[in-house]
Amino acid sequence: MNRVFAIAFKDLRSTWRNVPALAMMLAAPLALSALLGFAFGGGSSGFSIAAIKVAVVNLDKAQVANPPSGSPSSAGPQSTVGQTVVGIMKSKGLDDILAVTSTRTAAAARKSVDDGKDAVAVIIPADLTNVLFGTSTTARSSIELYQNPTQTVGAAITQSVVGRSLLAFSGARAAALAAQSLAVSSGNAAQVGALTQKAAQAFAHQSESGTGGLTVTQRPPELAGGKKSKDIGVTGLVLAGMMVFFMFFGASNVARTILDEERAGTLPRLFTTPTSRQLILGGKFTSTFLTVLVQAIILVTAGRLFFSIHWGALSAVALLILAAAAVAASLGLWVISLVKTPAQAGAIGAGVYLVLALLGGNFTGTAQSGTTYATVQRFTPNGWLLVGWNSTLRGGGVGDIVLPLLVPMAFAVVFFTLAVLRFRRRFA
Repeated sequence: MNRVFAIAFKDLRSTWRNVPALAMMLAAPLALSALLGFAFGGGSSGFSIAAIKVAVVNLDKAQVANPPSGSPSSAGPQSTVGQTVVGIMKSKGLDDILAVTSTRTAAAARKSVDDGKDAVAVIIPADLTNVLFGTSTTARSSIELYQNPTQTVGAAITQSVVGRSLLAFSGARAAALAAQSLAVSSGNAAQVGALTQKAAQAFAHQSESGTGGLTVTQRPPELAGGKKSKDIGVTGLVLAGMMVFFMFFGASNVARTILDEERAGTLPRLFTTPTSRQLILGGKFTSTFLTVLVQAIILVTAGRLFFSIHWGALSAVALLILAAAAVAASLGLWVISLVKTPAQAGAIGAGVYLVLALLGGNFTGTAQSGTTYATVQRFTPNGWLLVGWNSTLRGGGVGDIVLPLLVPMAFAVVFFTLAVLRFRRRFA
């Protein structure tokens, strides 16, 4: 065992004196994670975008007769459907999504979009309230969205918000027409107008106040034992993927010392000593394993200090780091066993690691995907590691990552066995 550590210590000294290799192992994943995280908003709640600038003009001036007490239509300045829609758009819950400014005319709102001051103009027609609360079955009205053609995301979000705010009034329109139909069929033609408006107002008030009996609640996914999943930020997602990816490259750089020693003639002479090939490869594996282990610890610590990433339970994080280091070290030895020159190691190794990263989802971090791609990820060791990191970042413990630990360790055993067999034939 002393011989294993002697070989490992010698390789570790040469590795940590290689400044360009250290920059690739440590600086590159941190820089890429920071750039990607900041590009997509970072933070603890996932992706974010700047508030969309919206110019809104409310031309709806109609008054609803005899609105029910406590309804939005009885609130003075919010006596029209248009005012209610504007109020929803300007509500506090949407101020981080929409930056709404009011304009006087439709022409001014469109000009604001044409000049690039706003991304979208929302033009509320003058007859909106009368159509929704009126008695005509053929009347139609439409809110106009005038958008900058380059602001497709902003337009889609604005359309969603406006459409959602009209859902209650669309239901009110349906209730009004249903009441009108019942009044006509029962012979109460004189009460058609009053019944129609009352039904519409009651439905709208019930929907706005949330007393309709039906609500929609959001519930985060649960982990093992009924624990609730935490929300995680983009930087943590990306850094987990980048860390595993660059651990593969870090392991390759250390394992490449086998080729350097083979070309220098020191490795063949080492094989002539009483030290067995298994011990020699064990020393190489140990040096590679310890190097990427330290690399991962530094990256995790830097992520916590610089980006405030909460990686999760210490026990789960430690096991994932150990599993990733074992996979990276064994894979690096196997790749090196297949090549004969450093140039081949660089080309073939980069190809292998890049394909694994694409299939395993390293460039999307721990973000979960579905359908065929999710199945493909399960055929790669890094894909399973990212599943484990996803669970840990969301608050999972060791019990939640048993399979994401066992499968990569099985890959590590297979890779190391293949490397031993290959080197045994190569240096027979």
